Amino acid sequence: MSVSPSAQPLRSPRRRAPRNTLNPDRILDAAIALLDRDGAEAFTMRALAEQLGVATMAVYSHFRGKDEISDAVAQRLLDTVELPSACGAHPDRELREVCLGVYRLFTEHPSALQLLTTRSTRGDDAIAVIDRMLALLRASGLSPQAAVRAHVALMQYTVGSALWSTRRARVLCEKGARERVRAKLDALPAERYPALASLVPELLCAQEDAGAQYEWGLDQLLRGLLAEV
Repeated sequence: MSVSPSAQPLRSPRRRAPRNTLNPDRILDAAIALLDRDGAEAFTMRALAEQLGVATMAVYSHFRGKDEISDAVAQRLLDTVELPSACGAHPDRELREVCLGVYRLFTEHPSALQLLTTRSTRGDDAIAVIDRMLALLRASGLSPQAAVRAHVALMQYTVGSALWSTRRARVLCEKGARERVRAKLDALPAERYPALASLVPELLCAQEDAGAQYEWGLDQLLRGLLAEV
């Protein structure tokens, strides 16, 4: 039996962007939104084109491919980290603010962490962050060797903290996840885990406010690194 055209299911057409409105800035805005929503694994040229409401080839008219867009996204996101123009009277405070800026970037845009740690090249903005941190550490009185070691330690702590925070937040987004974690900790036998069982409320409080926990650890780390200056 034939089906009349009027009975055929209708497919809603894809909404297209107005002609001549596509530009690099709009593409990067869409790429960041896509990465934040779906993660770096789901980032493809086709997915980006669908996000923009254009044909895939339209994106290629502004960027040569996914790698070039990924580099441009990383550059744009790193540009949001405020860097002091020069070392002031309190380089330790300025260093703290730079570290906080990097941490906020990675927690607000988790995909940036993956982009910056998996790309083989570093852009000018990444180099600027490294240069400014090293300058502030040297201005704080550290030797060249100690400044480099301190920079690596601060970045390891910052990247690790951001990764831990974002992954934990993703897991706890599941319905009832927090309650399950609390119940598991409350059920721990005190005779086997005496220290942990006695500190469950404090542990959960520290884990719940990831930003405050990062700042606490950062202050301890900076104090230790600069203690002998």
